[in-house]
Amino acid sequence: MKKFQSIAAVTVLCACLGVMIGLQFNTVKAQSAATENWRMSELSASLRKTQEENAALQSQLDKQEALLAEYESGETISAAMENLQQENERLRAFAGLTEVTGAGIVVTMDDSQWNMGGDQNAYLVHAEDILQVINELYGAGAQAVSVNGERMVAQSSITCAGTVISVNGVRVAAPFTIQAVGEPSVLQAALQFPGGIVDTLSPWGILIEIRQETQVQVPAYTQSAVWKETAKEEETA
Repeated sequence: MKKFQSIAAVTVLCACLGVMIGLQFNTVKAQSAATENWRMSELSASLRKTQEENAALQSQLDKQEALLAEYESGETISAAMENLQQENERLRAFAGLTEVTGAGIVVTMDDSQWNMGGDQNAYLVHAEDILQVINELYGAGAQAVSVNGERMVAQSSITCAGTVISVNGVRVAAPFTIQAVGEPSVLQAALQFPGGIVDTLSPWGILIEIRQETQVQVPAYTQSAVWKETAKEEETA
């Protein structure tokens, strides 16, 4: 009887162990499956990220290769050189270093022929008269102005020593020819408005003739060296 009970107990114990082992195996198997799924998900995300990074690098590489091809073909360099040349021409024109041609007016100023006694200087064209004309022209939108062939720029000078007038360091004499490129009617109106330069000088018999032209040629500024030498001489004097 005792032998039978021992066998039964061992059988029950073995059965319990078998159940426990089976349960533990299923648990381990489930955990392994979950771990494997998690690792697969992580690997898939990492693969997608790597693929995206590779695509971005490839796009950047394509752009660099296209830019390199442009440089090698010379197109980019040619475009840059053309832009620099255009900017250089614009700056030269702004500085008055290039000739300007277009519609405008020609103003002739000459000393008075009257001889009415008194101060004879009142009947002469002076530097300030020419400057007033130039200022009025620029105020009316003149693109370029010259006096007796001397281009007026930012560093230009018009000086008067007695009856001698110098423009950009070059002595000039009456009659004075002022050429201006711009809208002809506007430029002329700027000089002939009531109380303007024409009205101011006409009582003294000073001649101011204004002609509208379809083609006025204002030369480039070329007297920088002469102007500097003259300025030095004046400072020394």
